[in-house]
Parts: sequence; structure tokens; C-alpha cells
Amino acid sequence: MTAAQQVTDLLDFIDNSPSPFHAVKQIVEQLHLFGFKLLDETQTWDLREGGRYYVIRDDSSIVFFVSGVNSLDKTGYKILGAHTDSPGLRIKPNPVNKESGLLRLGVEVYGGPILATFTDRDLSLAGRISYKTPEGSIASRLVHFQEPLLRLPNLAIHMNRMVNDEGLKLHKQNELPLIISMALDEQLPETYLHGLLEKASGIKAEQILSWELNVYDTQKGVFWGDQQQFY
Repeated sequence: MTAAQQVTDLLDFIDNSPSPFHAVKQIVEQLHLFGFKLLDETQTWDLREGGRYYVIRDDSSIVFFVSGVNSLDKTGYKILGAHTDSPGLRIKPNPVNKESGLLRLGVEVYGGPILATFTDRDLSLAGRISYKTPEGSIASRLVHFQEPLLRLPNLAIHMNRMVNDEGLKLHKQNELPLIISMALDEQLPETYLHGLLEKASGIKAEQILSWELNVYDTQKGVFWGDQQQFY
């Protein structure tokens, strides 16, 4: 495989991993191609020499390993780690507010993102919902809107004269909520997001109990430069 093919695969992986849950799903699909088997943490494991295994916790973290065939005191072992999450914005539990003719979604800051980089981008939502099944149990399902859904607009220069000298400063409570729609008089903010999630997931709005939704940029990863040498 060439370097360009490896980078293309990496960009595809990132594009299809807008939340930790989607990242783990992508990793599992790759592991199955190489013969890895899922282990249950609540059961006794029967590991075999050279066996390939993985464990998932909360759908958002994963550990996978290959059982060795030689003594550890001779071969040693290697441990590699990486994040399935990233700094960003996440939707609050009761996020929708109606103000100045607009519906906006309240967000909370996760980790240490550079907030100014979220402005004027085609943003969307992805993550996981929890819902009540007809049988009364609680289940979960991944959701990924994919199309541009949200925006954090920048102000015109005459409304923020010092932005080029002092940088963009956003008040997390008042200025960070994301615009999602024009507000209709009969629209109820309390049920609005449930309706969107029903369309995206196929789960009835009244069954949806909670959500863990990431805000992400819908712009795909690309090669760029005069010879496409950057990505």
C-alpha cells in the first residue's frame, strides 16, 4: 500500500468517525477483517496462543490485543494508546432555546477546543441516543445527521472592530449556542430536538430518553497543495 493510499484510508476513517461511538464502530469493522473476536468482560476468558481479541466498554472505548506465542520474559510486549474522542462541543441535556426568531442549541465545551475555529462552518451532529424499547428495556442507537445542520456565525467587522487585533472572544453561555432553525410561533423548544432525532434514528420521539451528541464539521478531509502533498 502506498503512502497516499494510507492517508486516504486515514481520512476516510476520520470522516466516518464524528463521535467516539462511531470511531469504535469503525475500529471494530477493521478488526473483524483481521480475525479479532469480541470478549465479554462479565465472562471467564479462554485465550489461546496467537489469538486476536477485543473488548468494548460503553461503546466509546476499545482495547484489542494479540495473545503471544512465546514467553514474555523473552519477547516483552508493546502497548499503544490513542483517543477515540477529541476536544469540541457537545449538546446539553435540555439545549433548545427560542430567541430573536431563532432556535438555538445550547452546547457545553468538552476538553480544550479552540472555539473560534467553530465559526462559519457547516456543522452537524453525531453520537448516540438512549431509548426505551416497547418491551420496557433501555437500548442505544448511533445517530449521524451528516448534512449541515448548525452554524455559529461570525459578526461583521463593524460589530466587532477589535477582532483582528484581539482575536475572537466568545461568551460560552450567550454566544456559543448554535443556530439550527427559524423559530415558528407554535414550535415547542422542549420537543424540537426529539423530533429531529426521530427522523435521524427511526426511534419514536416519545421513546427517546437521552442523547450524547457531538458537534462536528461536515467538511471532508482532503489532499491539498500544488502537488497535493498536504492533507
